This record gives sequence, structure tokens and C-alpha cells, in this order.
Amino acid sequence: MSAFLALIRAAFQREVEHRAKMLVRILGSLVEIVARVSIWQAVFSGHGSMNGITLSQMVTYALIGGTILSSWDATMIVRDVGTTIRTGAIGATLLRPVGYPLMLLAEQLGARFFDWLLISLPVIAIMGFCYGLQLPASFGHGILFVGFLFVSLAVLMLTGILLGLFSFWVFDAHSLEWFMRGALATLSGGLVPIWFFPAGLATVAHVLPFSWITYHPMAVYLGARDLASSALYLVAGGGWVMALGLAVAFVWSRACGQVVVQGG
Repeated sequence: MSAFLALIRAAFQREVEHRAKMLVRILGSLVEIVARVSIWQAVFSGHGSMNGITLSQMVTYALIGGTILSSWDATMIVRDVGTTIRTGAIGATLLRPVGYPLMLLAEQLGARFFDWLLISLPVIAIMGFCYGLQLPASFGHGILFVGFLFVSLAVLMLTGILLGLFSFWVFDAHSLEWFMRGALATLSGGLVPIWFFPAGLATVAHVLPFSWITYHPMAVYLGARDLASSALYLVAGGGWVMALGLAVAFVWSRACGQVVVQGG
């Protein structure tokens, strides 16, 4: 556990050292949020609500869903794994005291915590002042949202690690990276909430793990569900976290054998 925490801390400190990069990311995030809000303002022009959702709710969805929940590029995990395998650095990585999937998780957690504290929160504060920000629908919804926040983070990272490990077989991670980018953009609700999906696609998206990254947390935050159903969705999200964790462990065990075979 101490090694795992040390990796998280080291990854956080690496991000802090790049102050110029941090400022650029904040500016980029501000521009992206302005674009998101402008689009929804145009969509809702002349409409008080759509599918029971108001413009004020969609602005909040864009501010929180577009920063804390889905601003981080999780395909970096896939890219890093692919590079490690392609360059042969995986051999040295396997000698570290922490298992490779846990090492990936720790490093990405450090980067993600940095993103939350020093990029997402300042952007939400600035844009919330400009456009307005709704508070959680109730105290209970706010508490459940915190739980969904960690489920979202776990699903996002475990999905990235799982897809990245498939690089041991395909060797070129670009196809896996593009698949994940498309799946996250479409099925997580990060760009367009599942409220506005066609019925068939919405049914599929509701049950896939991607929807726990952005859509389900924001639906709870905005009070689109009652507390009982929100709690059930949180339990279901925890089930997806366990399933993805087991999948990562299984694929990693097979990948280790793949490395041995390649080494002759």
C-alpha cells in the first residue's frame, strides 16, 4: 500500500511541476465549457425545457460533467501501455514492486487528482460565476453524487487499463485508443446526455459501464431520479467496478504469459 500511495504522490507532483501546461489546460477547458454552454443555449432557444430538462440543468451538466467527470483523456492509459510494449520498456516495468495494472492505476490517480483540484474546480468556479451553477437536488442526492464520483473514476480508469492491456496482442494501441475515445464520447453521456438519445440507443447506453462515467452521476446530481433508484444505480455501478477489476486481473494474467512466450 505504501508503494501504491508513493506512486500516486509522485504522479501528482510531476503534474504540479508543469505550471505552464496547467495554465494552458485551464484556458483550454474554459474555451470548451463556453462552447458546450453556447451549444445548449442555442438548442434550448425558445424552449423552456426539453424531455423534462431545463437549460439551467444542462448548463450545470456541461460545467460539472464536462470537467470533473469527463474532461480527463483516459485514452492516455491506452497510449502509455502501447508505448511501453512497443519500446520494450515493459520488461523493466515488470521488475517493479507494484503490479503493472496497479502501477498504471496509481499513476493515473495522481494525475486525475491534480486535474480535479487545480484545473476542474477553478474552471467550475469561473464558469459557475458566469453562467450559474445549480446545487445538488437535495442533501441526499449530493451524498450519493460523491459515491458516483468515485464509481465514475474507477470505471473510467479500469476501462482504460483493460483496453490498454489488449495491446499485448494487437501491439499497436492506436485502434484501441480510437475505440475508447469514440465509446466515451458517445456512450458516457459526456457530450450529449442519454436523455436525448434515440430510444434503442438509450436502452443500450443505460446498461453499459460507460454511462456511469458521466450520465448517471449527473442524473443523480440534478435530481432526475429519486433517492431509492439513485442508490440502486450506485450499487449497480459498484458491480461494474468489480467486474472490470476482475476483467483487468484476468487479462493481465494472460498478458504475462504472452510476455514470457515472446521472450522465448
